[in-house]
Amino acid sequence: MRKGLNTYREINTMGMSQVDLILTVYRGAIGFVESATTAFEAGKTAEGQAACERIRRCLVHLYTTLDMEKGQAIAAKLGQLYAYMIEQLDLAAASGSTKILGDVARMLTTIKEGWESLKESENGMAASGLSANGAEDDVRPDDEPGPGSRKSNERITISA
Repeated sequence: MRKGLNTYREINTMGMSQVDLILTVYRGAIGFVESATTAFEAGKTAEGQAACERIRRCLVHLYTTLDMEKGQAIAAKLGQLYAYMIEQLDLAAASGSTKILGDVARMLTTIKEGWESLKESENGMAASGLSANGAEDDVRPDDEPGPGSRKSNERITISA
């Protein structure tokens, strides 16, 4: 059963854009914060700590996949935030603090909303015929790429 679920997850993520994959990790982390909070409130320390470990894995994944070269200052600031959240998460797991978990959830939600805004602006550019650099796509009848155009199978990559 677990192998089938993992295969489904792998297939489900194969066609996702980079931003959608990042958003999936954020949503997962936020969901685990909710699980940890519920567990700690119910006095289920081991379950809360297990959920904290899952949040930690999400944060470590986000941290280790930052592209510092492309993302520059934004990636550096995100890296600092991820490191801070990991420290706070360790404190929350050790103490069972739902207040700290709430703070982590707010930070994750704020950053996730930023990524959602980026996705919306990408979608808006695509709908208006603009490329990532703001130039109009030049569609030629002979299907030759023109200035500012992208092939339909190319993705805009956003690194932070």
